Amino acid sequence: MTLSAPPIHPVACMQGPFDESMAESTQGPDDSAKSVKETEDPKLRRQKVLEDEEYSSSYNAQWRHNPKSKYHPLWKIIAQICFGIHLMHQRLAKSDDEVLKILQLHVDEIDTFLRTTTQDFDLAMEDIKERLSYLKLPLEHVNIFDTMLDDRQFRASIVDGNEKIERIIERTARAMNDSLVDVEKGIEATTELSAYLENIRGGFAEGQEEWTSIYTAMRGNAEGWYRCFRSLQVKGNSLGVALVQLGSIVNEMSKRAGVASRRSIVRTHINCRCISS
Repeated sequence: MTLSAPPIHPVACMQGPFDESMAESTQGPDDSAKSVKETEDPKLRRQKVLEDEEYSSSYNAQWRHNPKSKYHPLWKIIAQICFGIHLMHQRLAKSDDEVLKILQLHVDEIDTFLRTTTQDFDLAMEDIKERLSYLKLPLEHVNIFDTMLDDRQFRASIVDGNEKIERIIERTARAMNDSLVDVEKGIEATTELSAYLENIRGGFAEGQEEWTSIYTAMRGNAEGWYRCFRSLQVKGNSLGVALVQLGSIVNEMSKRAGVASRRSIVRTHINCRCISS
């Protein structure tokens, strides 16, 4: 008995992702990233990013933790979308309604990813900007700040606060980088989908008005997704810049706290010498 060969995908670079997604569909793939994105409040996701070392709601983290998977989840989803359109275009579907139902599920998943990732980037940027605004104040009045650092208790609170902020920066950056990989893969796959849709433009037979409307809707989806992915790329890069700025401020505050600590040690040493004399 021989296994039947997998269907040939109309886009050559999607054959691998498509084959893997077909194999996973028979094994019950792990869709934890999808379920987390769909069910959790943005503020709860943000809180978990900052507090839970193991937490990640990105496709890239899901992909990284699955050593058997060769292809990014967004490539697989968009490969499925492209193949569904191919079935309808070539009138190969056993059930048009079933293909449309599956297509809608995949479209909804892409839409959900774009919406929730936008929420995550916006919330993270709001958080980092607020911390930037708060921490800039001491460095705008460095003479006062340096004097306050002479107080041991205040200095300790600054050191402790800086350690917490460094963790926030590290965890935010990790989540951001994972999401930016998702965005990059989404751009790549959506570009291929758009090229395929352009190639079959005008290839519908007369009387296929229903398929023409589906085609038009999918062109609109692909164009809208591409714009959203590009927008997310800009948001992610802006967040990265803000994280670098925050890190620079924390480093400067830590450096000044270190100088104050050494200054305090010198004073203590001098006082001890005076007393012993």
